[in-house]
Amino acid sequence: MAPLEVTQVSSRADLAAFINLPWKLYRNDPNWVPPLKADVRKILDESRHPFYGGGEGAQRELFLARDGGKPVGRIAAILNHAHNRFHDENIVFFGFFEAVDRPEVTQALLEAVESWATARGADAVRGPANPSTNYECGLLVKGFDGPPVLMMTYNPPYYADHIEGAGYAKVKDLYAYISPVHGRHLDRLIRLAEKTRKRYPELTTRKVNLGDFEHEVELVQEIYNAAWEKNWGFIPMSDDEIRWMAHELKPLVQQDLLRFAFIDGEAAGFILAIPDWNPVLKDLGGSPWKHPIKTVKHLLTTKPEKMEGLRVITMGVKSRFRRHGAEGLLFAEGLENALKIGYKWCEYSWILEDNELAKRTVRVMDGELYRIYRFYQKPLDGDGGREKVG
Repeated sequence: MAPLEVTQVSSRADLAAFINLPWKLYRNDPNWVPPLKADVRKILDESRHPFYGGGEGAQRELFLARDGGKPVGRIAAILNHAHNRFHDENIVFFGFFEAVDRPEVTQALLEAVESWATARGADAVRGPANPSTNYECGLLVKGFDGPPVLMMTYNPPYYADHIEGAGYAKVKDLYAYISPVHGRHLDRLIRLAEKTRKRYPELTTRKVNLGDFEHEVELVQEIYNAAWEKNWGFIPMSDDEIRWMAHELKPLVQQDLLRFAFIDGEAAGFILAIPDWNPVLKDLGGSPWKHPIKTVKHLLTTKPEKMEGLRVITMGVKSRFRRHGAEGLLFAEGLENALKIGYKWCEYSWILEDNELAKRTVRVMDGELYRIYRFYQKPLDGDGGREKVG
């Protein structure tokens, strides 16, 4: 039998094996939610996806581990130039990691990324990011008792042991909170919202106007790149990248749950909650074309308001407007609309472990910390650091 080998993905067959591997690894795991294979292909496509920016934004290399010719693991090495330029760092990320329960497979895959990173002068390898913090990221290390919420990662518990065994240590944790959607705090939030409106009459809010989608995307980008610029791991999104992501998310949005705040007419903040569409994704098994009857059924009958849960993906306010009460006003209106529509629960994710203000806010909403996602990092020896890779 041939020994374990790790090779670069260099053919269409290799890419298909890379994409299809999770269906073999998770076939007996009831909590795994298969992504749409077409979406995985898109995010890996260096020539088309705006994340890579024609090589100016990022570069990547894919690796596949085989044992006796059978795929047993996969990983991507991601050189995120945009991240390195913005944070003045010199790192390579790993992502899209999956492997069987054998430490030597994980070790070999990570060594392939480390060699690739060292050849490019990197100081360290960090991950997982699929492919950056603007997408799915972090390794699940707590909360394996249920399926993930939309656009959150899922993995077996043994991944953490294997990655740590390969010399990686925690660099940052991301928290996910969950709470029931109920009216217990609504009256108090509405009273606070009314006081805020009286104190700051220049503060106004409204829901997203999907009929003027391009303008709304510009507002989101303006607020996003200003409100999060000092956060750990933040990467400003290019015009092309945020438009791409917005068009991907548009069919998933419930219009009343994407709301903007304005102060004297200037965009000041926004909150984005999206219904948890993962039960639909699970039903489709990775491809709507292989399940045409289910696909037609969902297209005809499954609407955003039919989902049981929500995920608050992001809520941010420009720094100079953070003392005007916009955050509380957006939360109050979001909760009020979620109650009217009939959602039963809400996940707030992700929140940096040291973001005390955000943690206090979700605890006011009866949020309970129930899942933790971890970024790992390993310093590199040798030539790492001889030049900036970004």
